[in-house]
Amino acid sequence: MGLVYLHKKNNSMKILKCIGVLLFIGLCLSCEDDNNNDLIQAQEAENLNLMLEEIELIAASHNCDDPSEWRYTSYGTKACGGYVGYFAFHKTIDMDLFFGKIEAHRLAEDLYNIKWGIISDCAVTPKPNGVICENGSPILVY
Repeated sequence: MGLVYLHKKNNSMKILKCIGVLLFIGLCLSCEDDNNNDLIQAQEAENLNLMLEEIELIAASHNCDDPSEWRYTSYGTKACGGYVGYFAFHKTIDMDLFFGKIEAHRLAEDLYNIKWGIISDCAVTPKPNGVICENGSPILVY
C-alpha cells in the first residue's frame, strides 16, 4: 500500500510540475505577444502622428496676412465621438489633397481607437469662431 501511495504521489508531483512548466511557458509567450502588440500599437500611433504632421504642413503652407482668406476645419476622431481639434487653412491650398488627408487620418484614427480599445475624454471640442493673423501665423479664435 505504501508503494502505491508513493507512486501516485510521484505521478501527481510530475503532473503538477508539468502544469507549472506549461503555465510558465504560456506566461512567457503571452508576454512576448504583449510586447509585440505594444510595438505594433506604437508604430500605428506613430503613423497617425506622421499623417497629422503632413496635414499640418499643408495647413501652414501660407503666411497669414489677411484673416478673411483663412478657413478652419475639424480633424481627428475621439474614441467616444467628436473631433480632436481644428486646423486653420488658407483658401488657396489644394483642397482635395488637404481634405483627403484629413479624411484618411480620421478613418485611420477611428480604426486605431477601435482596434486598441482606446478611451478618451468625452468633452466636446469647442468650434472656433474665426481666424486671426498674428506674426504671419493663423490663430483660431474661440
